[in-house]
Amino acid sequence: MSMFEPERLARAEAGDLAALAELDALGLFLAPGETPASFVASVRALDTRLREFEAELATTGRCDLGEGVKLEAARRIPPERFAAAWEITERLFAFRAEWAPGFYVDPTFSWLFGGCAFTFDPERFAVFIIRAAFANRDRWLIYGREELLAHEACHVARMPLASERFEERHAYGTAATGFRRRFGSLFRKPSDSLLFLGATLLLLAAQSAQLALFPWLPMFPFWGAVGAILLFLLLRDARDARAFAAARRVLTARFGAPAGAVRFRCTDAEIAELARLTPAALDGWLTAKTETDWRWRIIRHRFLAPAAPAT
Repeated sequence: MSMFEPERLARAEAGDLAALAELDALGLFLAPGETPASFVASVRALDTRLREFEAELATTGRCDLGEGVKLEAARRIPPERFAAAWEITERLFAFRAEWAPGFYVDPTFSWLFGGCAFTFDPERFAVFIIRAAFANRDRWLIYGREELLAHEACHVARMPLASERFEERHAYGTAATGFRRRFGSLFRKPSDSLLFLGATLLLLAAQSAQLALFPWLPMFPFWGAVGAILLFLLLRDARDARAFAAARRVLTARFGAPAGAVRFRCTDAEIAELARLTPAALDGWLTAKTETDWRWRIIRHRFLAPAAPAT
């Protein structure tokens, strides 16, 4: 049976919370303020794109994603290779994006490449690609196959939330080591890593110039730049870690064990708001959210058990 059978989509389009929750469990979330009708239209577009993609693979045996990435049907990741990744995302965040295909690829754009997910708006289409070395092993360099797939699946699921501040913190929640879970999100976006790398390369260039040409050249401004950038990143990350943890504590008081899955479906702004709330104020906040946002109606339906009747 298709994951996107017409009967399920028709129920979801009509606002049936059970059907919408089933799609949520596939890692298909409503965007903030999105209506069921608009959401289901995007899911139907995804279904159409997946069918077209599969037909092209069946006909030609290959598909060009662009950016130098060519997919071959013979190098498709079999479903059983995803099993461990889906166990991670199900356990932590209550979703399994089993509809998204994956392929072994050695792209030309990076020799250190481990894997990523290509996503396409507005139809939410996504394809996982991981290094071909993973076809025969579980690990390559610092990467583990199941962790890599789970990490990228988090980005695919949260794509409608347009997150930046907490996005990598969610995805690194799938990491196998405490160090990566804590500091993997130090660089929120490519510009952060480029800034730090640029300052480091400038320091190396200055040291080389000092040794070869200008022995009088002081190094402290260059060391200071590297230190200042690193300090900024660490302080920002510590602030984000506190807010992230505080939001979970507040949600745990009402949702219990699924609090992490609920936080995973929050926008950056909502996490920041939750971090400032007290548990006593959460019910009012949830009521206001539920009245104005279908996404929160689905969250409450899936993760908040109905109150026991009075006796």
